[in-house]
Amino acid sequence: MKKSDLHIHTVSTKRDKPFEFSIEKLKGYVIQEKVDLIAITNHNLFDAQQFSDITNALPIKVFPGIEVDIEAGHLIVITDPSDIDDFTEKCAKVYRLNGTSEDSYISEAQFMEIFNNLGKYILIPHYEKDPKLSFERVPQISPYIKCGEACSAKKFIYMQSKSEKLVPVLFSDWRVEEKAQFPSGRQTYIDIDDINMMSLKYALTDKAKVSLKPEDGNSLFQILDNGLQISTGLTVLLGKRSSGKTYTLDQINAQFPGGKYIKQFSLLSTDDEQSQRKFEAALKNRGNSVTESYLGPFKTVVDDVQSVNLEQDAKEIDEYLEALKKAGEDAQRQDIFSKANLYQESNFSIKNLSSLVEMIEAAETLLGSIEYKELVEKYVGRRSLLRLAIALREQYIQEKTDSLHKEYVNSLITSVKKELSVRSSTTAVPDIDLYQILMNQHKVQVFRDVVKMIKEPRVIQAQNLYSYRVVAQSSPFSGALAMQKVSRTRTGFSDAFKEYYDPYKFLQVLKGKDIPASEYYKYFVNITYEVFNQYGSPASGGERSEYNLLQELSDGVKNNILILDEPESSFDNIFLRDGVDSLLKDISKTIPVIIATHNNTIGVSVHPDYIVYACKEVLSDGKLEYHLYSGYPSSEDLVDLKGNHIPRKSVLLDCLEAGEAAYMDRRNSYEILNG
Repeated sequence: MKKSDLHIHTVSTKRDKPFEFSIEKLKGYVIQEKVDLIAITNHNLFDAQQFSDITNALPIKVFPGIEVDIEAGHLIVITDPSDIDDFTEKCAKVYRLNGTSEDSYISEAQFMEIFNNLGKYILIPHYEKDPKLSFERVPQISPYIKCGEACSAKKFIYMQSKSEKLVPVLFSDWRVEEKAQFPSGRQTYIDIDDINMMSLKYALTDKAKVSLKPEDGNSLFQILDNGLQISTGLTVLLGKRSSGKTYTLDQINAQFPGGKYIKQFSLLSTDDEQSQRKFEAALKNRGNSVTESYLGPFKTVVDDVQSVNLEQDAKEIDEYLEALKKAGEDAQRQDIFSKANLYQESNFSIKNLSSLVEMIEAAETLLGSIEYKELVEKYVGRRSLLRLAIALREQYIQEKTDSLHKEYVNSLITSVKKELSVRSSTTAVPDIDLYQILMNQHKVQVFRDVVKMIKEPRVIQAQNLYSYRVVAQSSPFSGALAMQKVSRTRTGFSDAFKEYYDPYKFLQVLKGKDIPASEYYKYFVNITYEVFNQYGSPASGGERSEYNLLQELSDGVKNNILILDEPESSFDNIFLRDGVDSLLKDISKTIPVIIATHNNTIGVSVHPDYIVYACKEVLSDGKLEYHLYSGYPSSEDLVDLKGNHIPRKSVLLDCLEAGEAAYMDRRNSYEILNG
């Protein structure tokens, strides 16, 4: 990361308050603030002699520039130091138009006439800063503008977070005079290795390569024992066929067992039916949390009802009535045992204390709330809450003690009654909980109503993933085969499906199946997932593969590293550009990403932070020697692990464009076709 300040004033002009430039102050600034590069950008003029003096006096790289008043805004123009003679002439023309007035500005046409080759400059407008340059007034210049100046760190962060905004930069806009304080914290760190015009222009097209703190940028770390380094951001691995790219990725994957490795062609299938099944299964697996969340309350209902047995309840009622009838017939033949008071005694009813427990927990929640403490105490005093919590606990202790006593007495009654009934010749009337039996019948009726409602078709969730939309829907099961897919076993459900529209009977059949009781709830309603394309149609086979890649990449952020081997072999360039590139950049902000490719849509358009080039060399004895060259995208050369150099330009052109000649031929063809 290089610390830069590309907006510094060293000449007092009509646009400035009077000040006297101090070379010593500037020298102290770059040393104390550890600035690596600066640009001299005076209002509407360029002093070549002063620039030369500054360059000779400072131990850092200095770029020539000018701040032009154009169309009521400000635009910084920076050029390469080797262009200084031509730049001086052009700036003199700007001065003749703008330099003698406090409020004049040149038009876009005048600017274009002076700076007629905009591609060789870095153009930085006042963007989130006054006086702001309106792009509507400079339509011919705006395509050459990739970054914009912010007035504060807050605006810088705002620009960086908005995809539609330019790459943000924050500079001092400092008038260098003896009495001025150093503008600390108003510099931009740029992720470059070599400080030159080309590397600056490249870095200032990518938001990931600018930051306000050095630790926010990317760094290099050794990933293999042979010394190979990659970026903590996004690294592109280039190379021809059989050059060792996949071998290198395999080695990296072995070093990171917790990484995500998407191998070449792994997401494609030649069998459409098999691909469809795998796709649906993958969607269900990813949607498990949605299913659990949606059916969670229903699971509680099923768990409660599965303990209900209406047949057993009916049997108990019949046995009770039969025993009661017989006991009436035997009333005249009571013996000493049946005449005992405890023989016909009923058990005490045990109170359910769950509601009291919930009240205690609610009081504790209110007392323990920190976020809403003031709101709670505004309406309920803390002392009152404490008294309530204590009173509830005391009530619980009292009622729990009473319940324990009753349970103990009930056990004695049951034991005595059992002994008496064994010795008595009369029929004993069994204990029966008629209230619970009535409650069971009511539960089953409510259960049927709930199941009827939950079976109604509805969309339970819809999520977007770039141009795709994943829709989760609930509906009744269409047959036994659909239920079998849920179980993922060979268990048959034909008999169960016959009772599907009587929820209670259906549940009884499920209880006889070899499936966990905790999963009964999944068989009452079918949750399906479908992916739609941007036109609202179900995804085709190719689109399913695209969606799978996007989903795999999104899941990759949960891992330590993401490794991707030649995705262009499976997908077209438009999809790679519009879907994959931006996603890879986002992921690389969190974990290291390394991509093997020979496609310029990914290799260049993704704006990698580091490049590794794999190649093989045929030695004089016929043996093969493999090399791994590496360097920044803006570096002049890539260097291998033995210190050998290779031009970065030739690597990019050979690997991504089939050589410079082919690139120039295509470029000329496009120019002809575009008129």
